[in-house]
Amino acid sequence: MHRILSRAAVAVTALLTLGTGVAAAAGSSIVHTADGAVRGTVAENHRVFSGIPYAQPPVGSLRWRAPQPAKPWSGVLDATDPGPDCLQSGSANTSEDCLHLNVWTPRDANPASRLPVAVWIYGGAFRSGAARGYQPVEMVNQGGMLVVTLNYRVGAVGFLTLPQLDADNGTASGDYGQLDQIQALRWVKDNIARFGGDPGRVMVAGQSAGGESVCMLLASPLAAGLFSSAVVESGLTCGQNTIPRQQSDDAAFVASLGCGGMNSRAVMACLRGKTPVDVLAAQQAAGNVWYPVVGTRSLPVQPPTAFATGRFNHVPVLIGSTSAEGASFIHSANPNVTEADYRADVQGAFGDRADEVFARYPLDAYPVPGAAEAAIKTDVGFSCATLSNAALLAAAVPTYVYEFRDPTAAGNSYGAPQHAAELPYLWGTSGTASLTRTQQQLSQAMIAYWAEFARTGGLKVRGLPSVPRYSASAPHEVAFTGAAPVIVHDEAADHQCSYWGQVYPDGWPFHFGF
Repeated sequence: MHRILSRAAVAVTALLTLGTGVAAAAGSSIVHTADGAVRGTVAENHRVFSGIPYAQPPVGSLRWRAPQPAKPWSGVLDATDPGPDCLQSGSANTSEDCLHLNVWTPRDANPASRLPVAVWIYGGAFRSGAARGYQPVEMVNQGGMLVVTLNYRVGAVGFLTLPQLDADNGTASGDYGQLDQIQALRWVKDNIARFGGDPGRVMVAGQSAGGESVCMLLASPLAAGLFSSAVVESGLTCGQNTIPRQQSDDAAFVASLGCGGMNSRAVMACLRGKTPVDVLAAQQAAGNVWYPVVGTRSLPVQPPTAFATGRFNHVPVLIGSTSAEGASFIHSANPNVTEADYRADVQGAFGDRADEVFARYPLDAYPVPGAAEAAIKTDVGFSCATLSNAALLAAAVPTYVYEFRDPTAAGNSYGAPQHAAELPYLWGTSGTASLTRTQQQLSQAMIAYWAEFARTGGLKVRGLPSVPRYSASAPHEVAFTGAAPVIVHDEAADHQCSYWGQVYPDGWPFHFGF
């Protein structure tokens, strides 16, 4: 996939772009990493170095093993194109050889710059997603920082857990995608200064499955010291599956591949002998639902448990969601939810408490039944769990809460910002329509906050409202709506969190859904 430039081209380029010694001059298209030199693209106001390997290809005997550090190369690696997406359905360019990352910098960044860094982790339900789906040029330029986007293994190759894998690895299995993220953070720590970044100011951020990943990194002893602040965008409840439950589900995948009924060694030989096409077909046959598991070396306990006990990586946290997270899930599953559908779904989910839920979410308060169902999914599966986790975190570290409320955001199924609505305002989602002038103003404010958080771990930005720390006794949030942010304290009431806390006194349900 990667092209190594010819020796003659390397010599000419080096004379033109390298100043003295190893350090690249400001605006250079060549940077020397610990593994070898890379040549990226220099644009008018930024640079991007794409498809840099941070680990060896996890293929053959390395399939379903922890990532291994990338092997050094000679010459200059052509880093002008992103690498393929990690193995997944629906991608035109997908491969198991996918453990690459992209580094975005201001044009004049150099090793003396020491700029803050954001490491962005994509969502996609742990079965899809790609680093190439984001072009964070505005975060780089307006925020005055570096952004690293990374690929990590998803689906079965990222999160399969089996007793045979446990025996093969000598430890609990199912965390390969998370280990990829940790390996990428190690690469950032070792290399980002060469691009102009500060390895002591690394903000890890992610949305949806990426937000859940950030929760797991906060709770992971293996990630200690690899980041200085954390942003959880739409991280659901932050809880993950148990190993017994997931291994029971994953047995269907093994059966679909025709690898069941063997001893451990034969099962692993069979699984590692299957082609990527075979793996994807078996994923689909098994339902294509994959979750990380708790009880591994990288995630010994559930993140909310780690937060409650204070046994997590103590860094400032910014955590939040959109005001109608559930809308996209309900609408995509059934765009025409009827009253009968709504009543059946609520009855099935809440049983004896269904009448209470009907009273709190009456159909005459919503334009269509789907909007009522979406409100329940938002409140239980996102908003109230977010506030609960924020309160736990705030007991130990500076914690800030936001809610994205811009009613003009694209793709609002029921007239309010749904899951992923904030991404174009922050991370340059590819394929999204351009923001309006008012949306751009809100985007600039959000980027200013995120950049300040990466820089200092706080949210005091000149010209914008100073965001107070969140606590259970003083639950203030910053709401992003219209052209400017405002400080509010109404999120818990808006989402009926007092009631839902009574329904789930022992913790939020794992991946709540109808």
